[in-house]
Amino acid sequence: MDSLVIDTQLVWMTCGIDAGYQILLAPPELGKTWVDLLEGAFPNFEVGGQVLKTVEINYEGGKALALAFFDPVMCDASSRPIKHFMLLLGMSDSVFKKAPQLLITPLLSQLKPAFDVICQASRYSSEQEIMRLAQTKQTERNIRLEFSSKLSTFKLGNKNKQPTGVQKAISAKELIQQVEQGKLEDEALAMPLWLKWAFVVVILLAVIMGLWVGLV
Repeated sequence: MDSLVIDTQLVWMTCGIDAGYQILLAPPELGKTWVDLLEGAFPNFEVGGQVLKTVEINYEGGKALALAFFDPVMCDASSRPIKHFMLLLGMSDSVFKKAPQLLITPLLSQLKPAFDVICQASRYSSEQEIMRLAQTKQTERNIRLEFSSKLSTFKLGNKNKQPTGVQKAISAKELIQQVEQGKLEDEALAMPLWLKWAFVVVILLAVIMGLWVGLV
């Protein structure tokens, strides 16, 4: 499973309910350029809908995966969804390829201790103090990266198609039953054989009686 080390591979900019946007977690080096890198990846810090946005960027330390997304639960004091901007540093090529399938909820769940710090901070709290407390509270330093599975989606699609086939089979069976039922109904409506012979006998008797009357 892919993972990242907070101390060297994660840059995270977000805001709290009352506190403004700032770098919450980041490696100590290049500290002054993180905001510039994020703004370069996402001009004006626009997220764009509810879909995770991913951008591959280059910086002096190498290649990074930039992420931007809305918090699925939390809003700020103005009831606006909180935005999250991240840089994942030193990731493998497989992570870059799977980036659009990154699962946000498990990621934020592991980062909750640090996020709680900024959510509880006021607008008057200093950025340095918020960042220091976030680093202290975030005891889990290795974060698992989980991705949605295309194979699971494919299997789910097949499962969704199966009831349709079953319904078609049932419909065909019902059709056969209806046809058979129709035949039975036709047979039920048909004239019994003994009644047919009775009509023949009656007709013959009528003919004979007519001939006898004519002879008389």
